Amino acid sequence: MSLRDLLRRRRNVYGFLSKPVTNRILNSILENATHVPSAGFTQDFEFVVVRDASLKKKLAEAASERDYSKSGRAKPDFISKAPVIVIPCGSKLRFEMKYGRPAEKKARLPWWLIDAGFASFALILSAFEVGLAASFIGAIDDEKVSKILKLPKDNSIVPLAIVPIGYPDPEEAEKWKAANLSANKKRRRKLEELTHWDGW
Repeated sequence: MSLRDLLRRRRNVYGFLSKPVTNRILNSILENATHVPSAGFTQDFEFVVVRDASLKKKLAEAASERDYSKSGRAKPDFISKAPVIVIPCGSKLRFEMKYGRPAEKKARLPWWLIDAGFASFALILSAFEVGLAASFIGAIDDEKVSKILKLPKDNSIVPLAIVPIGYPDPEEAEKWKAANLSANKKRRRKLEELTHWDGW
């Protein structure tokens, strides 16, 4: 599949089949996600992979899973019942190992989060490339997620999002189509509306 097709096929998917994702496939998409740019090649991101059912349920609560199903686009329990959840994290610690502390004063932007964003996007595209689906759930309770995953208490590892991954449920696709047809869906902005040549 070409990158053009992959980008147009990808969307946030809010419902997965119970079919498990094999270690071989999961490791492959995780490996792909490590081949992204990072500030000074710090590789300042980490992945926490969750398959444990009780942890997935807690993460779903930290991501307000119920609010998504109220929208009409998501299947109930789409996070907690996803075969696997990946939590991409920014690693301030790795950034500071190269550039010194505190990270916030050594960087114009929080590169550890930007780089985790790059890795997240590569992870999601890689999932779609092999017939899986995923969603990027960025509205999370950082504190709850950190406690659930036992991340370092010094906040050196920052959870960026929750990314449920699995085989797409055809029932969810129908719900999504129906919700988008009935809603006043905004069109994608045209290239000329968002591109500025030689200045603003």
